[in-house]
This record gives sequence, C-alpha cells and structure tokens, in this order.
Amino acid sequence: MAGDKCICLLALIIGASILPSICDATSFNFPNPRTDIRNEARSYLNGITSAKWLEFVNSGLDSVNRQKRLEENLLRSEITVQNGTISHIQLLDTLPNRASKEDSEIALKILKSSLYVYNSQCLSHGIDGDECRNYLENIPLPVGSSLREECQNLLSGNREGHHAFRRLLEPHYRNGFHEMFPETGRSVSQPPAWSISKALYEPDTIQKAKDLISEEKSHLNLGLAQWAQFVEHDLSKPVSQSMSTGAPIECCSRDQNNLQPRHRHPACAPILYQPSGKYDVPSCLNYVRSALAVADCNFGGAEQLNQATASLDLSQLYGFTSAAEEKMRLFRGGLLKSTPIGQRHHVLLPMTRDTQDLGHSFCAWGATGNATCFAAGDSRVNSSPFSILIYTIFMRNHNRLARELSDRKSGWSDEQLFQAAKAVNVDVYRRVVIDEWLPEVLGKKLADEARSRSDRAQEISNEFGVAAIRFYFSMLPNELHNLVKDNDLDDNNLPTTNLFELKEEIYKPRLQYTTQKLNEILESLLNQRTMKMDASYAGDVVWHKDTKPTHADILAFDIQRGRDHGLQPYHKYFEICSLRRPVTSWKDFEGFIPNDVLEKLKTIYSSWTDIDLIVGGISERPVSGAIGRTFSCILGEQFWNVHQQHRQQSDHKHDSLLNEYRHFNGSKLLCLNSDVRAVPQNIFQLPSASNQLVACDDVV
Repeated sequence: MAGDKCICLLALIIGASILPSICDATSFNFPNPRTDIRNEARSYLNGITSAKWLEFVNSGLDSVNRQKRLEENLLRSEITVQNGTISHIQLLDTLPNRASKEDSEIALKILKSSLYVYNSQCLSHGIDGDECRNYLENIPLPVGSSLREECQNLLSGNREGHHAFRRLLEPHYRNGFHEMFPETGRSVSQPPAWSISKALYEPDTIQKAKDLISEEKSHLNLGLAQWAQFVEHDLSKPVSQSMSTGAPIECCSRDQNNLQPRHRHPACAPILYQPSGKYDVPSCLNYVRSALAVADCNFGGAEQLNQATASLDLSQLYGFTSAAEEKMRLFRGGLLKSTPIGQRHHVLLPMTRDTQDLGHSFCAWGATGNATCFAAGDSRVNSSPFSILIYTIFMRNHNRLARELSDRKSGWSDEQLFQAAKAVNVDVYRRVVIDEWLPEVLGKKLADEARSRSDRAQEISNEFGVAAIRFYFSMLPNELHNLVKDNDLDDNNLPTTNLFELKEEIYKPRLQYTTQKLNEILESLLNQRTMKMDASYAGDVVWHKDTKPTHADILAFDIQRGRDHGLQPYHKYFEICSLRRPVTSWKDFEGFIPNDVLEKLKTIYSSWTDIDLIVGGISERPVSGAIGRTFSCILGEQFWNVHQQHRQQSDHKHDSLLNEYRHFNGSKLLCLNSDVRAVPQNIFQLPSASNQLVACDDVV
C-alpha cells in the first residue's frame, strides 16, 4: 500500500491506531508514482529508428565538446575559483574527487543526448517532459555508440562511492529533465533562495528572547548537532560539476556580481540578491550545479551523484576510496597519520602537508595563508571546530585500538592491525549513532521502528542527503560558550566567554589547536544547550547585511541545492508523512508549523505549493525527538535502509573481536580519547538529575 511505511512511522509518533496488516509490512517504501505514458506518445516514440537514436547521441557529444571550448575561453579569462575566496569555501563543501568527475562527465553526455530527444521529438508532438523522461529511462543507449561503451565500462568497474542518490518522489524540473524553475520573469517562478533566507532570519537577540519565554526548553546539548554533521559527512556528499580539465567553475565576478552571459558556464546557477532597499547592493554567491551520476546505460533525466558511501563506515575519516585511505595511513603498526603534540594520545589530525595533498583541498586560506589546516578522508573536515573535534576523536580511537591490538597480537602485520582497528572503530561509531544518537533525533519509538525492519538496502535518498539531514544547521548557535568547570573557582560568578565564533572558523581554522583546546571544546559542547530547530539558521552561517558578503549563506545554498536536485515541494512530503492528503490550503499546515512562522511563510511564498522542502522541514514543530514529522519520516526511512546495509555488509571475520568491544558506548569513546574529567551518561543530553555525569576514571 502506498505510504504504509510513513503511516506506521507516524503512528508511533502520534499514537494513532493503525491496522496491524499495514504496520506489519516488511518494506518502507515511499509511494513514487511515475507520470503515465500515453499510448499515442509511446507509439510515436517507439517508431524512432536505430539510426535516429545514434544521431541523438552524436548530437549530445557535440554539445559537450562545444561546452569544452567555452571552458577553454573561461580559463584564458581566469574565470575560475580563486583560493581564499567565498567561492573556495563552497567548493570545499562540494569538492569532487577524480572518479566523481569522470562519472559526471559520462552522465552529462547521456543527459545532453536525452535532451535532444526531448527538444526534437517530444516537444513537437505534445509529449511533456515528465512523460518523455519516463519513456527514455527504459531506452538503452544505441549499440555501436562510443557513449554506450564508456557507460558500460564505468558500471563494470570498481565504483567506490559515487553512486546516484535515489529519489523518494519523482523529480521536479521545469522540463522534466534538469532545468530548474526560474526565480523571476516567468509565469511559473519561485522566490529567490537568498531572499527566503533573508526573510526567515531572526537576529540572535530575538531567538534568545524566545528561548527564555519558551516552556519547552531543549534538554539536548550541542553534541547532537555535532554528530548530525558527522553522520552527514559519512552518508551524503553531493559534489559540484567541474570543467573537463578538472578546474572548478566560478559563477560570480571577483567583485561578487553576476557574470556576463558570455562568461557564464552552463552549470552555473548563482545565488543572486537584487537590491530592495535604497542602500542595498546587488550580490552574487557562487553556486555550481551538482555533479551528475550514471545510474544505468539508458537515456533519461538527471540524477545527482553522491560521492559518499551509503553505509555508516567512517568513510569521512578513512576516505571514500582506497586511494584516499592510503593517504591517511601511516603503514606502520596499523596506525593512521597524526600530528604528535606531547603524550602518545595527545595527537591532532594530520596536517595537509603530511598527506601529499595541497592545502587548498582542505582549507580556504589564500596564497599567503599560513595557518592550521587538517586533513582527513573528506574535504569537509575543517568546516568547523565541531567537525575537527569529532574527526580527531575517531582518529585517536583508531590509533588507540591499533596499539592495543599490537600489544595483544604481536605477530600481526600492519595490514591486519589496521583492518581490525578500523572494524572495531566503525562498529563503535555505528552503535553510538544507531543506539544513542538516533533515539534523540527521532524519539525512541520511531528509532526502534527504523532499526527493526529488514529488506533490501538502498542508496542514500536525495531528500535525506540535501534536506532532512541538514536539520542541524538550524540548531547551531553563533558561538560556543566556554563552559569548562574549574572546581577551584566559583564559576557562577564569572562572566561567560566564548571559545570561538562560528563564522570565524568555517574552513579557515584560526584556533590554536592543542589537546587542551579540544578538551575545552568537547566539555563546553556537552554542556551547552542546542538551539531548538526552527525556520532560520544562526547569523554566523547566513549573510543578511546590506554590504557585500564575507561568507556564504548556508540556508540559501540548501534551498538552491534542493531545487538543483529536483526535490518536490514540501507539501508533497508533508502529505505522506503527516497522514494529511491532499493538502489544499495553508490551513492544513496549522498545528504542525507555529502560527508566527506560518504567517511569515505566507509573505515569502505566493502559494503553499511552492514551499521548499528544507524550509518546510525546519519550520515544523519538533515531535517526539528533536525534529518535526516530515524530517522524522525521511530520516526514519533512510536509517531503516542504512541499518539493513550494515546487516548485509557485516564483516564476520572480526565478529569475535567486535564482541569484545560491545560494552563500548559514547561515554567511553569520549573519555578514552580526551582528557575531560567527566561526561554525561547520555552524551547527547545536558547533564541533569536524570542524566548524571560519569567520572572518566570510572568509565576507563
């Protein structure tokens, strides 16, 4: 039955009575109806000759070659991303590896070929884009074409990561294939992404005032948001398209204005701000459309590429590919590379100079930048001190395990020690995520449901990867307070200081990282309340001043990326996940979205049918966990699939070793890999009478 999965999941949230025959179902499938292909349309398209199909492919290849010539002109004009710029920061967030670039180039050729079919055959015969795309998805590339051979060679090779995101609902594009809906100037338009972020923004003083009068204060600490980001880095990495040479694409001028059409790459979809006030200035933020993925060797519409793996495997630390993992290894004693600073367990992540990679792959310092820049398996490691902390914790844990195993298994080789330490490290991580973090996000009942089913594992959904898992940005504050307790002082009488401001550290680590600094960040993070999820991001991750921006607007990027990936509007997911279908007016959102937020959305969107998924999702009231119903539904569906992936990929070679570490939980992980003196029993909740601090001496 369509929507059975979400009906059952939501029944757990709201306590609804659901027929047992539905809730005993063994699959968690979103209904994904496809546009019907009319008989007359099918009959016409079936009449296309083999020679004509080959002609479409050749036309697509010619289009890609013309694009390469444009790229040569752009490079001669030095229109590419410059180190140390805002565009460089965004590039680090979406940095593609070589395999992803190759995958995307083949997928682009398939898309261009498919668009020739759409423009020359479907449009002229009244066949709309969705109908045309669904037909083409079942048509193989013609025998004898070089593109078919390229595609088959790719799919038969060793694909590490870089698979297509799957879709919970049919793609939402203006032409059915890849064209984003326009922001202005057409009969069907959407409000600009940057204007939505600006309209939703509330100054920090207003948010704090609301928190003070709120009766529903969060019991969760910032560790929940920190782990959400780390999990996102593991499961989802949409990457940007590149030029055929591998050079990054720039969509804005150096003074942050929109480029002239002759200098605009076809992959550009810049985030623009048009002045509305007397003193406003126009601005441009670089947005390059996401790399494409080859799902099969058929014609069809765009599918976006996920460079990450669909498994909780710490690939963000170890690397998404074997080549990336080798750069992180010391190849001695099973250890990962690190930066020693004193005692053996007082180590930091390796610096970029120690991993044979250029610094611009990990940090956004310009040519004169001479500061800390850490390396890991993912370019996002330096995205914030929160990221650096948790990457460091798991690097230390791997090396601690490797040394422990080396003492016990004196005859083991470096390879044996590395693989065993990695298996235990990953298993500890998985259990903390599934058993400790997920219940706080979804609520215990829904988390149990997501873990209990069994079926075929699937890739990461688009809706999860570029919308739902991004909920944590709504919970991040502008700064981390210094909440380290000194037993010799009366801390209550001391003014609160900040360890850092988030905007100062995004891909440009300025802190002087030491073991003591990481301990301070960890202890403060465990003791600072997370912000409640709401319809805006903190000011340090957006830009709403009437001057040229000095950093990116992450909410605007999230909105733009959802449109780039062809996500359906929010109400489509709401209808499934809230048990209310169909939605017919703004009134249907009442009770799910606070009234003041709903009124604000009415001023932003001309129709409730236009609300973006990311905006609607973060606007909802949290339910039994930390997030609202729609995102709970999407995350529950994904983690059910992730859980099954683990069951299928279980490495039985290390079963006996893993059993020895079953007692390892989040508290023990933090204590053994830091110098904090105590941690809460539940590391995602604030210390309280029901969540007592545990002395690390007792945990160890």
